[in-house]
Amino acid sequence: MKKVFILLSMICFSCAEQKSTTVEIYGVSFNCPSGWKVTETEDYGPAKYISIEKKGSNSSGIVTMCFTEEDYELDEYLHIFQESYLEQEILNKLTFQKAKEAHYGEHKGIVSTYTFETMSIKHEGQMYVFQKNGITMCLVHQEALEDHKVNLYGFEIIEESFTFN
Repeated sequence: MKKVFILLSMICFSCAEQKSTTVEIYGVSFNCPSGWKVTETEDYGPAKYISIEKKGSNSSGIVTMCFTEEDYELDEYLHIFQESYLEQEILNKLTFQKAKEAHYGEHKGIVSTYTFETMSIKHEGQMYVFQKNGITMCLVHQEALEDHKVNLYGFEIIEESFTFN
């Protein structure tokens, strides 16, 4: 009986949902889901960069946050990032959809969806641009199409918890 209890306990603990961790950096905060990690941060003075990736060599989920204290129009800031993606030769067949109004969590701004191929794998992403408290933010979700179901939960956790401090 004792062995059965131990076995059942191990199964329950291994199936329990792991908690996300709160990350606070450069005046923003968000929950980093279990299975994801902050892989890079850069402070360029008036501009900041944060990269969050799904763990594992076969994972394609990535969220990047680029923001600045400089005052930009939303479409102008979006265009800067679209141009930088167009310069990347590894992104084959890159196409952007026309920007439209959208929300990223509680933040109202614009979004442009894009698709590309790399190493014959189709990818998609969304570039969200919004402003708050004198900060202009470009926040990107990107993934291989085949990984959408496994990445969705992580994207939602980050989006729903994202705030400016």
